[in-house]
Amino acid sequence: MSVKHPFAICPAQQVPELGKFPFELLYRGSPRAAVLVRFQGEVYAYLNQCVHMPRALDCENSNIFDETGRYLQCSMHSICYDPISGESLSEICLGKKLTALKVKEQDDWIYLVDKRAAITG
Repeated sequence: MSVKHPFAICPAQQVPELGKFPFELLYRGSPRAAVLVRFQGEVYAYLNQCVHMPRALDCENSNIFDETGRYLQCSMHSICYDPISGESLSEICLGKKLTALKVKEQDDWIYLVDKRAAITG
């Protein structure tokens, strides 16, 4: 197994505005699903797991933004999140946050730069 820093995830063009790009990684040594999203021109990354129940945000359908395009939304129970902070905006999960991952966009690529996570190959 080889490990490289920083970890290239995908070309930036693969994450359009209000789009998503799912990927797999090791987070604190455990295999996990993650997702890149683009909101207001910036790229954000989160572990792809709702704080309400251990389900992927897009487990019921492929959309990750709500119909307004203002919030990330779990497709199972419609829990909404601020796409910038990952904070839950739904009353039953108020104060909880999606697990954010540090990424950077540079030279038309998106890279994982989070010390808690790795992409191996």
